[in-house]
Amino acid sequence: MTKAKTAIAFAERGWHILPVAPYQKTPFFPIATHGYKSATTDIESIEKWFTRAPMLNIGIACAPSNLVVFDIDYRNGGTTEGLNLDTFTVATGDGLHLYYTAPADAKFKGKLREGVDIKHNGYVVGAGSLHESGKFYEVVKDIQPAPIMEWI
Repeated sequence: MTKAKTAIAFAERGWHILPVAPYQKTPFFPIATHGYKSATTDIESIEKWFTRAPMLNIGIACAPSNLVVFDIDYRNGGTTEGLNLDTFTVATGDGLHLYYTAPADAKFKGKLREGVDIKHNGYVVGAGSLHESGKFYEVVKDIQPAPIMEWI
């Protein structure tokens, strides 16, 4: 599947998409002039971005998409211990992204523990994107995101 089709499929889930610089994790500012606040679900815009510049990575703005993403980095000691693994999951270059639903106005600290960051205010790089390590972000569990655990 092309990045354009992948990004559109995410937008059809109601996830707000932004273009991210190729091989990087930063917004592609020539298009996303307001960073992650430029994210949209407008299919026409998304198709234009990723068709004209297919090397762009896909960003997903979390809060406007009613998502909170746990970013588990194995190289920093991150583990999935105690987390609900029955949720939309993406393998990253060096870990996992576990997607959960949460209200846009929810408040989360930025870190659960060493190696596990909580992404809500901001964005994550989405599946179909190329990590700086040369590995693709890849969906490994394609199910609806589970509600955020109550104890968080």
